[in-house]
Amino acid sequence: MKKIFAFIGSPLKEKSNTYTVTKMALDYLCQKDPEIAYEIFTAGDVKINYCKGCWLCMTKGDCPQDEKDDMKMLKEKMKEADFIIWGSPVYTMTVSGQMKTFMDRLAAWYHTIALAGKPGMTVTTTAGGGAKEVRELITMLLGVMGVKVVANLDAIGYFPKTLGDPETAKKKAEEIAEIVYPYVIGEKLVESDEYMEECFQCMRNKSVFAKEWLPGDYKYWESAGMLEVNSYKELLEKIREK
Repeated sequence: MKKIFAFIGSPLKEKSNTYTVTKMALDYLCQKDPEIAYEIFTAGDVKINYCKGCWLCMTKGDCPQDEKDDMKMLKEKMKEADFIIWGSPVYTMTVSGQMKTFMDRLAAWYHTIALAGKPGMTVTTTAGGGAKEVRELITMLLGVMGVKVVANLDAIGYFPKTLGDPETAKKKAEEIAEIVYPYVIGEKLVESDEYMEECFQCMRNKSVFAKEWLPGDYKYWESAGMLEVNSYKELLEKIREK
């Protein structure tokens, strides 16, 4: 069974247009292949506390807040997933505050490229502008964690549960589903690119040169055997050998 994880940074739960268009794509995938299962979490479904800036995730390797809210569960779901989806409505030309809080709580994961080798996609809804900015931010942060974004799904939504053109949104969702399907089932594999290599080198160097200040980061790289590889491409090969 292939697993898809989706997090939607909207407090509106199932009334969210971002949730609606994401579900359109995922339902299509499950109809296409019964061996695919998905879970969609929205900001309205879970409790996520603000990052306190304590640095313990990078110095000790664990966030103490994970024991007080739902981030531990969400992290486990992402690690188990074969495909990652992050989606957000546009709030004042960027992601929602709830989405940003979710992103902030994954700070150490950007340093450790914690989801290396996983494919993913972005989902964005807007009543006007800002879709590009949201898409680029999500793509950038997923990439730092090692997730290769292979598709972007955008739609127009004016009010809660009110897509601007439901039929067009559904058609586009299904077209995007066809694009990501080979990645979900493992027929297509993530390949390295210039950005992924830049992220790898930056974070590898950071873990080594800052190990005195961020020992949690260094310990992760060392214990995962990631200091033994010299590129993201080599890291992908190492992951696939397991």
